[in-house]
Amino acid sequence: MRDVIARCLVHGPADGANPTAIDGVAVYRRNATSQPGNAVYARSIFLVLQGRKQAQVGEDTFVYDPDNYLVTSVPLPVVSRILAASAERPFLSLAIDFSLEAVREIMTRAGDVMAPRVAEPLSRGLTACPVTAPVRDVIGRLVGLLDRPEDAAVLGPLYRRELLYHVLKGPRGGFLRAVAMGHGQQHAIAEVLTTIHSDCTRTFAVSRLAALAGMSESVFYEAFKSVTASTPIQYIKRLRLQEAHRRLTMGLSNVSDAAYAVGYNSLSQFSREFTRVFGANPSTYLPR
Repeated sequence: MRDVIARCLVHGPADGANPTAIDGVAVYRRNATSQPGNAVYARSIFLVLQGRKQAQVGEDTFVYDPDNYLVTSVPLPVVSRILAASAERPFLSLAIDFSLEAVREIMTRAGDVMAPRVAEPLSRGLTACPVTAPVRDVIGRLVGLLDRPEDAAVLGPLYRRELLYHVLKGPRGGFLRAVAMGHGQQHAIAEVLTTIHSDCTRTFAVSRLAALAGMSESVFYEAFKSVTASTPIQYIKRLRLQEAHRRLTMGLSNVSDAAYAVGYNSLSQFSREFTRVFGANPSTYLPR
C-alpha cells in the first residue's frame, strides 16, 4: 500500500481532483480536514488510500477509508466532510466513474451468477462496503498504470471492469444490478433521477414523476425517499441550489441571474433557502 500511496502523491499533486492518464480515474487529494460541504455525487466508486471521509445522505452517514469503499448507484446530493488529513498525510482517494452499459456487459458475461433480484429491498442509492482482497489487488494494478501511460489505454479499461465486477458481487451489488437491468423500483427511481438531472430547472409535478416510474403517487413518494432520503420536491430544490452555488463560485456576478437561471421566481425565497443550505447569503459569493 505504501507504493500505491507514493504513486498517488506524485500523480495527485494538487488539492482537489487530479485527472490521470487512465480514462475515468482521478486522484482526489486534500491536505487538511474540512467542514461539511455540499456536493452531488455521480455514479462512481470511491476508494480511499489514505485518510478518512464521510458522506451524509439525510440522517444516514457513510464513512469510507482504506478499509471501506463508497459506491454511488444513482446521482445523489450529499453533505461530505474530510475527517482525517494533514499536510504530512494528505487524504488520498481514487474516484472511478462507471456506466450502466459497463454493468450490463459484465452481467451478460456472468449469466445467472449475477441475475438481478426483483425483490431486492430498496435502500439508499449510496453506501460503504468493506474492501476485499480482490478489490485491493485491482487497486494496486490500476495505480501501477499511472507510471506506465503507454499501457493505460489498453489495461486501464480492463482493470476498471474487473473492479466493477467485484463491486457488483459485493453486499450492495444487487441494487446496482437491478438499476442496470431495468428491474424493480430501483430501476424506476433511477430513471426518474436521470430525468430530473437532465434539467433540474424544469417544473416537475410529483404526479408526472410517479407516472414515469409506473407507480401510484404514494408508493412513488416512499420509494423515492427510501433511495434519496428526500422527498421529490426537496431533492429538486437541493439540485437547483447546488447549481446556483456552482454558478456563483464560478464567477457569476449577479445573484438574481443565478436564482432565475435555476428556476426560482422569488429572489427572497432563493436567498433564504440558499443561506439555509450553504450557511451564507448568496451575495457573499460575488466578486469583491
